[in-house]
Amino acid sequence: MTVETSAAATAARELATWSGQRRRDTLHAAADALEAAAGPVVDAAVAETGLTRQRLDGELARTTGQLRLLGDFVAAGRDRPVVRSAGAAPGGGDIVAVRVPIGPVAVFAASNFPLAFGVLGGDTASALAAGCPVVAKAHPAQPETARLIAEAVTPALRGPVGTFTVVHGGADVSLALVRAPEIRAVGFTGSAAGGRALMDAAAARPDPIPVYAEMGALNPVFVFPSALADERWPATLAAAVTGSAGQLCTKPGLVVVPAGDAGAAFADRLAGEVAATPAFERLLTPAMAAAHAAWRDRAPAAEGDPATPDGGAAPFAVRVDGAALSGELLEEHFGPTVVIAQSDVAGYGDLAARLDGSLTATVLAGEGDDDAVRALLPALVDRAGRVIYNGVPTGVAVVDAMQHGGPWPAASGAFTSVGTAAVERFLRTVALQNLPERLTP
Repeated sequence: MTVETSAAATAARELATWSGQRRRDTLHAAADALEAAAGPVVDAAVAETGLTRQRLDGELARTTGQLRLLGDFVAAGRDRPVVRSAGAAPGGGDIVAVRVPIGPVAVFAASNFPLAFGVLGGDTASALAAGCPVVAKAHPAQPETARLIAEAVTPALRGPVGTFTVVHGGADVSLALVRAPEIRAVGFTGSAAGGRALMDAAAARPDPIPVYAEMGALNPVFVFPSALADERWPATLAAAVTGSAGQLCTKPGLVVVPAGDAGAAFADRLAGEVAATPAFERLLTPAMAAAHAAWRDRAPAAEGDPATPDGGAAPFAVRVDGAALSGELLEEHFGPTVVIAQSDVAGYGDLAARLDGSLTATVLAGEGDDDAVRALLPALVDRAGRVIYNGVPTGVAVVDAMQHGGPWPAASGAFTSVGTAAVERFLRTVALQNLPERLTP
């Protein structure tokens, strides 16, 4: 690890001097190189993940799109606004606040988005946009995808040695990377256990560094009475639960419906739609498939085909009363599964207040429920990074306004890992006092 992180530290000094236009050109060149290598990269990702080619083709387009978006963002100078307080310093001098790159960044690729959150995904794009070199750790389940991306993109970056490096290995390599003294920040997308391990290692350093960890969520959905008659919602929610075999960090994990016969009928339709989805031949890793099967064995009142393909996953729903929601019923379960609970609408706020932090929270309602929705919103805003009205949480737009993060344990802090604001994670502010303008960077 010393070779890679030392090279990144050397590269950091040069990258810090690059203009926004040069950083844009680098990110656009990386996008062009990835597009040119799309065939073999997508082939490898299909083989290593079991995800469909259609899904991965779309993900590749998102990956190149976010590289170009962030490049344009920094070329316009939007990442480094200069704030001047004229005459505010003691003695009457100016104070000028400027933003500078934080230094080498360690990025950990996610398994469920091998391109958009892979070694050249949003964390890497954000760090490079900020002017920081990246040492990216490939996910152990996708070594060939990572190798092909690095092989295609590294020459196109035209930066000093150490600008972008991909390393492989297990937990020992991950911890060594976080502990390397040259690393100044960490970007991670994955499990809560993995994120916490990196956070603990970073905090135990002689010089603790920030870990920007996005770790998934329950993503609750609250259905109000006026939405129960809308025939589209059970099928739409089921598609969000089972899409990509339920391996999305924004998958709805809990759907709360009103108590009573109409709510029960809605729950029946939703559970039926989920259970009718054909079994998936494989999940991203055997461990994920085993965890899904184990949850099926433990879960109360599971509805769906109990036969799980070897290494795969059969979708199922868990039906419970809202009063029984506790323990594992309020935890994220990766894979095509959802908990459906009935509760009095008047109790939605109390239920929401019991939930852990989440990436998203969703409301399905009509105008007749405005007062009840208005009463619930403060609890949802308190618990989630993104609140959706009459939609599903799957699908994350890479735009200025996007917030992809949330209160713990959805994320390790108040940040977004998607959109242009993601660049802010890898910059720090320096106040320059009385420095002549000719010397101000």
